[in-house]
Amino acid sequence: MLKFLYQILLVNPILNMMVALYKVFGNFGVALIILTVVIRLLLIPAVLPSMKMAKKQRDLQPELDKLRKKFSHDKKVLAQKQMELLKKHGVNPASGCLSQIAMMVVLFALYSVIRKFSYGTELAELNKIIYFDSLRFASLDDIRMKFLYLDLSKPDPFYILAILSGVFQLISSKMMAPYTKAGQDAAKKTPDRSDDVAYNVQSQMLYTMPIMSVLIGIKLPSGVVLNWLVTTLFMIFQTYFVSGLGGLQSWIDKIRLLWKKQNS
Repeated sequence: MLKFLYQILLVNPILNMMVALYKVFGNFGVALIILTVVIRLLLIPAVLPSMKMAKKQRDLQPELDKLRKKFSHDKKVLAQKQMELLKKHGVNPASGCLSQIAMMVVLFALYSVIRKFSYGTELAELNKIIYFDSLRFASLDDIRMKFLYLDLSKPDPFYILAILSGVFQLISSKMMAPYTKAGQDAAKKTPDRSDDVAYNVQSQMLYTMPIMSVLIGIKLPSGVVLNWLVTTLFMIFQTYFVSGLGGLQSWIDKIRLLWKKQNS
């Protein structure tokens, strides 16, 4: 039942939007880019509250780190103090979960639509899903998957999309990391945190996910990876306007410092 509703309420409408855009622009790549942006725009009301809450939590990270250092000997007290701090500043770690789930469901539906075109679907099955006769295809040859040098139904032969997707995912992840003046001052006053398991895991995930994105992306149809790339770019702009550069500021500061040294 849930699968049927998922297909009827999400996958089919998104597929029809994709076909309509394809008929207008005559290019599957352009249709995919526009559809991805439109869906991300529609999801802003669902995503924005959780992004603002995440920003508040990132801004409190230096204070949370101080509590972790002070009460490292008593995990129960540490958890209590952290929750008190979050509550004081109006941060609820559980808030936004439903909106995030809703967003993921919609994005998975978009992914399902892309797969239908990328991996090939029987013409009769495809036309059965399309609402209007004017949008239906006379043959599968009418579905042209060429975009720039790509065949969007096949992997990128030069791995360019996968690499770009990984690079921008790294930038997006870094932007979501905390970076505040208070955090810098706290870092100078506290000892090395190489023994902090949570800190090490977070640092490793920053690079692991983009690398996995590249490794997986070189094997997937380039239409799917193009969707990843556009989604990540949109996320970067959205994050910037909601919470600024975040942890990316530290990299920018280092680049500026190196630039000044080279030109001094």
